[in-house]
Amino acid sequence: MRYVQTVRLIPMVMLLSVSVSASTLAAQASHSSDVDSTKGRNAVSARSTSLRILPVLGSAPETGFVGGATALRVSSPIADTVTRASTEQVYVAYTAKQQFRAFVSTDRWSVENRWGLNAQVEYQRYPQPYFGIGIDAAKSTEEWYEGRSLLASATVLRRLTSAFYGQLGLRYARTTIHDAEEGGVIELGQLTGSRGGTVSQIVTGLAWDSRDNVFAPAKGAYVLATVAGGVSVLGSNYRFGHYVADARRYWRVGRGVLAGQAYLEATSGDAPFDQMALLGSSGAMRGYVHGRYRDHDLVAGQVEYRVPVVGRLGAAAFAGAGTVAPTLSKLSSSTVLPTFGGGARWLLLPKQRTTIRVDYAKGKSSSGFYVAFNEAF
Repeated sequence: MRYVQTVRLIPMVMLLSVSVSASTLAAQASHSSDVDSTKGRNAVSARSTSLRILPVLGSAPETGFVGGATALRVSSPIADTVTRASTEQVYVAYTAKQQFRAFVSTDRWSVENRWGLNAQVEYQRYPQPYFGIGIDAAKSTEEWYEGRSLLASATVLRRLTSAFYGQLGLRYARTTIHDAEEGGVIELGQLTGSRGGTVSQIVTGLAWDSRDNVFAPAKGAYVLATVAGGVSVLGSNYRFGHYVADARRYWRVGRGVLAGQAYLEATSGDAPFDQMALLGSSGAMRGYVHGRYRDHDLVAGQVEYRVPVVGRLGAAAFAGAGTVAPTLSKLSSSTVLPTFGGGARWLLLPKQRTTIRVDYAKGKSSSGFYVAFNEAF
């Protein structure tokens, strides 16, 4: 889901890095709501905690050289194979095109995943391109502007059955527009959102999540459906709907894992240009600049095969397709864009199956190089 005007920063994390790992036995008194008395769960939970502090180096067409640092902390119960790992991350990066991004995020889970909380606070200052709206937007129409955004999001999840979750969250973005290209549609104010403003949305959703691991699944499924709407009482300047359907499935095939994803995103009402469905990212439709194509609705699909090679080193190959259109009914007749590529995987934390991935993807008249934590989907 995309709620801010941004070109995704695509870092290269150096494998030769400063890292700190620690295993700790932390005595934690369990809350009565998180303890299943029928199982006689001990009130003391032993946890394994690992911390990695990594430099961020890389490049992409829309960023040029990227430099920065990130710290990733992963904590998980030692004896509990059901409760998911909790993570915290701090990230700061700057690019040769004077783009800056910094965020702090957390993803926490209670015993047996009965409650989950994920939250992030972020600041971006991003000169970036705008090509127009629609699948036929020409590269010759490119114009640049700078978006400065303060972003915050928080989502609470509640397990309803063994793999069924309900969720409720809030997403907030306060954006100002600077240095719009003279004579362009943004500078002339011809687009909804070209003067910036505040987007505040309540997000509700349901999810089925039977994955065996959230970082690098090897089996199971993940199906998510969310609905978001603007809330004027919380200061939102725009009232529009945002809808997402995301279905993923994982199978063990031979020595590796075959993963598949189908993704649908739609907006209703008068959505700002930066809140529309944006094609291209490090997760879906790799090989395209984030936002190269945008419209009210988007559909995409991809498959990927991941296989271990030797030790902690692995490899992956993927292919996919997607498109954008002004309405859902026109998605089927819109030009379909292909993407394919491959890359390497390095198992950073074996217990939690946290990885660093390096991918090269090719699209129609475009390509991209990506390095990030964990699998694309």
